[in-house]
Amino acid sequence: MKEFAVQKQLVPVDNGTDPNWAKRQIWVYKSNSEDSLDEFDTEAEAQSKRDELDSNDPTSRVYRVVKRIDQFNYEVL
Repeated sequence: MKEFAVQKQLVPVDNGTDPNWAKRQIWVYKSNSEDSLDEFDTEAEAQSKRDELDSNDPTSRVYRVVKRIDQFNYEVL
């Protein structure tokens, strides 16, 4: 993994019918086998891709940029 990546919310946010405890906080790098793995060398590139994905997604899915700390840990930016 490069230093920065875009994570996708596995299940898009519901529009008001979810109970308060259902935050849908499961994040993935790929939502299916045909999806791309979006990794970048700079934070600016990752944020640009996040913005592109967000504007082209008709669902309420949330995208976020993360920074790799080590093989198993990351920081949400």
